[in-house]
Amino acid sequence: MNKPKKQEPRTRVQRRLEERKNSKREDIRTNKNSKKNSSIISILFIILVISIIGVFFVISIGNKKDTDGYFVKEEKNNATTLFNKIISISEENYPKTPEDVVTIYTDGYKLLYGEKIKDLSIVPTILQKQRILLSDEILNKNPADEQQKNVYASIENLKKNKVKLTNVVVKPVMYDTKDENLAYVRVEQKDNLFQTYYYIYHLQKSLDGKWRISGWYNTDADYNIIKKEDK
Repeated sequence: MNKPKKQEPRTRVQRRLEERKNSKREDIRTNKNSKKNSSIISILFIILVISIIGVFFVISIGNKKDTDGYFVKEEKNNATTLFNKIISISEENYPKTPEDVVTIYTDGYKLLYGEKIKDLSIVPTILQKQRILLSDEILNKNPADEQQKNVYASIENLKKNKVKLTNVVVKPVMYDTKDENLAYVRVEQKDNLFQTYYYIYHLQKSLDGKWRISGWYNTDADYNIIKKEDK
């Protein structure tokens, strides 16, 4: 029988070579795992970014559809501008001057009576914002639900008679010469039947320094108040 050959002991050089080979194998495995983990993280990050963009896109489209749905197509751009201006009204974002107060208040009339609204569910929002500009006395005399009914009736009546508000001109403010807390703003309104209406708005500065509408009156072309018996 042949005797098995004796395995010769490895030299120090051979052992080092073997260790280097093993070390390289480990490095390759580590690099592969590292690249794999990096790829997974990159994919997850891309998915996250796409998801965020998708959410914002859906929200923006939804908001656009909602806004577009409120208004008549031909009036959409103008109506959206007016609506955004009106809904920005708050105690923190309040108009500075009497003229500004009346301008934004009558912007509400442009929307309500200018045949710009398709979905009347937006009406209460407009009225709620307009009421911020009114004095407590006016608010107490005109409860929100009663005002809302009257406005719906006016919209229906104008539509039935094919009348719509076409233009509103707000004149420069006039301050009371005897009382610095009182101001007057004249307004001219026109409709599609070429009729012109004149009003004068009275405003009073409240304790918080804000100008509130305390009343408005029909006038003649020279802005003299028309009394009931004169009508």
